[in-house]
Amino acid sequence: MQRYYLASAKELMRINGTTKSALANHLGESIAGAITIRAFEEEDRFFAKFFDLVDKNASPYFYNFASTEWLIQRLEIMSAAVLSFSAFVMALLPQGTFSPG
Repeated sequence: MQRYYLASAKELMRINGTTKSALANHLGESIAGAITIRAFEEEDRFFAKFFDLVDKNASPYFYNFASTEWLIQRLEIMSAAVLSFSAFVMALLPQGTFSPG
């Protein structure tokens, strides 16, 4: 299970990094060229492009969060199963199997 999760998590982190890079690059270029953008009245186009890049960056972030939650859920289920089985076996053992001291 962990091998399956790690492969997915690494790929999602790589995708998240590439989309974040495009977002940061666009933001930096927009700030550097703010005077030119305003001079040609292209603010709306740059805002639309920025919000599109934010949406593209949010998607892999959400999937990464969901895969982490998937792993947590599976680990909690396994832990509950082991704990329940251990408690059940201890309840079935005859009295005096474990010494109190």
